[in-house]
Amino acid sequence: MCGIAGVFRLDGTVASADAVTAARERLTHRGPDDAGTWSEGPVALGFRRLAILDLELGRQPMRSEDGRCCIVFNGEIYNHPRLSEELKAAGVRYRTRSDTETLLHLLAREGDGALHRLEGMFAFAFWDARKRELLLARDHLGVKPLYYHFDGKQLAFASELRALTALMPDLQLDPAGVRDYLSYGFVHSPRTVLASALKLPPGHFLRLNAHGLQVNPFWELPARAPWAAHGQHSPQGGPSLGEAGDEVERLLIASVRGQLLSDVPVGAFLSGGVDSSLITALMVRAAGRKVSTFSIGFSGARAGLDETPAARAVARFLGTDHHELILPADVLSRVEDLGEAMDEPIADSAILPTYLLARFARQNVKVVLTGEGADELFAGYGRYKAAFLSDQVRRMPPWARGAGAAFARRMGKDRVFSEIPFQDLRGWAQAFAHSQPRELAGVCRADFWRRTERADPLEWLKDAERPHSLNSALSFDLRTVLCDCLLMKADKSTMRAGLEARVPYLDRSLVEYALHLPSSAKIHRLKGKYLLRRLAQKYLPKPLVWRRKHGFIVPWEEWVRSPETRFLDDLVNGGAWRDWGVFEPERIRWILDELRAGSRQVDSGLFFRFAVFAIWLERLKK
Repeated sequence: MCGIAGVFRLDGTVASADAVTAARERLTHRGPDDAGTWSEGPVALGFRRLAILDLELGRQPMRSEDGRCCIVFNGEIYNHPRLSEELKAAGVRYRTRSDTETLLHLLAREGDGALHRLEGMFAFAFWDARKRELLLARDHLGVKPLYYHFDGKQLAFASELRALTALMPDLQLDPAGVRDYLSYGFVHSPRTVLASALKLPPGHFLRLNAHGLQVNPFWELPARAPWAAHGQHSPQGGPSLGEAGDEVERLLIASVRGQLLSDVPVGAFLSGGVDSSLITALMVRAAGRKVSTFSIGFSGARAGLDETPAARAVARFLGTDHHELILPADVLSRVEDLGEAMDEPIADSAILPTYLLARFARQNVKVVLTGEGADELFAGYGRYKAAFLSDQVRRMPPWARGAGAAFARRMGKDRVFSEIPFQDLRGWAQAFAHSQPRELAGVCRADFWRRTERADPLEWLKDAERPHSLNSALSFDLRTVLCDCLLMKADKSTMRAGLEARVPYLDRSLVEYALHLPSSAKIHRLKGKYLLRRLAQKYLPKPLVWRRKHGFIVPWEEWVRSPETRFLDDLVNGGAWRDWGVFEPERIRWILDELRAGSRQVDSGLFFRFAVFAIWLERLKK
């Protein structure tokens, strides 16, 4: 895993290698092992390397032997061994053992048609001098980030937003992006909070040549189940629970084995929950050696906040070399470190502990496997219970739906339960927002808020009228909160520490299979991840598999309300955020005072999102 940056001048003038090198150096944390810049006429490519495969020869930018093509590539191609054997059998000569060279040869031979053959996590830029064409692409589910800016004459791109800003002429906030962030705690693709800085959506490629710029998908979440496409089904129309469990096990084992591809040590993040515990169990069996695991806990924590005892029990059962990082419960007092870990504003309080855990793990390994994605595939979050209950209500006869909906709304405390039943994805998306427009308008300056209203706040939502179901909610989350928030949190916080995080649950074949399994395989007696827990029982003690997991909880609300948090006073009373004209300073001050007074009538979550954004603006100024 690495960091990439570059420019392509469509007008044919010479690209600035110095500017690309400056952007590249903002990515040093992503690639502390090596660096390179290559330029030729209108194109310049920069690279920072975290050496994982072929440590001696896999340097980048990498050019083809004939000099026609050049590539910079961030990520891992897990089916590289098989693809390289195919290419060698076809007469291709290799100079290295790296997956970068496999990708270079494949793209030179097949162009964007090669994207359908890739299994892995990736973001890359590929230059073809003969076609005078630059190709950018991002992996199927958006594990690796890629940002770009195009002004009609020059395309600039980078692995991180902060690096991209070094290649942009000026910086302006995008009002629609800011509103999206304040509503959801992150910005949906393709927008960012910066005007004219865009994210390449997952599963898409960008082509720029004399004919102009095009952005197209090369993969989308399939509308049909794989067993329907191949005519394989039971009399009930799909696999039985046992058949589904066997297939998920086969796919997950294959994914874990493939993601152990490395010339450096690979460990695992182990929380004690079923997701990471199952990955670790499969990893132990596949690795053939003692596996290093890493957990994080909190001292002086409230009951249920610290889950290190569960992680310790799993590690003991599996015989791993276990390491624990214990943080004070007031870890957010180190909030000044948050600016370092946060490339774009993401209001997830776990980003700082994740960064600290990554820095801790990096002392022993360069790569970790994680459990990201399991909740979205197998309905692990509490909000999916609301989606499941909505399905049940909609299946009731019309005369019973009113009473059924009223009962279902009392099954959970989150706002999403109060909206049952959902008719379509628009309703689900609106229920998922943390704050409503009137609340946002109250903290924003009137002139800025008017600018936010020029765009549809749900313009990012595809298939808004698609009928709601549990699986449509899971698909929605895979395409939104997972790739734009959770995976970006994982990527930015781990790469800030020079650590590569891999996600076996997001293997493309596993996603395509699991997403279409019926809701009965995912939620049973209102408990999520049913099929995954059944599978995990084959590898782990039953009490560990079925225990209730509380999640990675950081007590941010206590931090916000505490009068001892002097950092917030300094932030509210001054700072770069005032210069951007977004928020009403007096209103922000009033909200903090109300929170400190113990009021439950003000939105503490909205204030937290403001604080994260203000910290990010301070970092942007530097």
